[in-house]
Amino acid sequence: MNSRRIMVLAAAAVAGFGFFVFFRDRDDLIIYLAICLIILVIAYVFQFQIDQIMTRGVPLKLDSAMRSMLLNTAPHFRSMTTMQQLMVEDRMMRWVMKKDFIDKNEQEAPEDVKFILAYYAVLLTIHQEAYNYDGLDRVVFYHHPFLTPHFIDDAHILELEKEDGSLIISVPHLLKGHLEQGYYNIGLHLMAEAYQHCYFRNEIHWNDTIWESLETLSSISKEAIDQYIGLPVLDPWPVAVHHQVIYKGALIAEVVKELPQLASLSIVEH
Repeated sequence: MNSRRIMVLAAAAVAGFGFFVFFRDRDDLIIYLAICLIILVIAYVFQFQIDQIMTRGVPLKLDSAMRSMLLNTAPHFRSMTTMQQLMVEDRMMRWVMKKDFIDKNEQEAPEDVKFILAYYAVLLTIHQEAYNYDGLDRVVFYHHPFLTPHFIDDAHILELEKEDGSLIISVPHLLKGHLEQGYYNIGLHLMAEAYQHCYFRNEIHWNDTIWESLETLSSISKEAIDQYIGLPVLDPWPVAVHHQVIYKGALIAEVVKELPQLASLSIVEH
């Protein structure tokens, strides 16, 4: 990111000028030290705005390793046209730039985890201009099931925290859902919840047998999903979106009406 380059250069200049000012008594360099400190602070505080200004109008692309990962693990992305892929890459980069990522337990999440989540965020918003999920600006990574103030007794692996605008997720379970067949994709589930929170305008009136229909499609019961996540899923929407994307031949009318692009992307069979 451009802001990071500025911060690295400014930090190096601060270290250099600081050495001469404090250890070589070069008081004539204090003004340059102060300027570099100001630049460093400004770049840190306004890093998102700087990145947006410097990349405005310039299509952003994933680096080769990240793009290769996506091509190998996301058949939906692989099936898109070149123009669609370029749009998805640009939106993924901008989505990641705008979010504040927080690692818990002093364990840093792999870089590709950010882009896996970004991919599902963009996959659900290809059909519209808005894709940043404004208001959900923090992504919190745990490396195990976790407790939160809203659920202090139930360890769980994902949560949409609406009050402080946080997406909270367990990294190992996110990776398994994306990379390994047979695991429920909690990254897709969480971003479906986020889409519902940010972009829904009308409530969906589900058929009374929706949970039975979803189980018939996937062979996964609601109880099994509840147990895996660690919390009861109260609304069928995220599960329906998950199944529409994951199961070949799925055509869930309520999902396709809201997300028409998914009708042609149900190509993965788990």
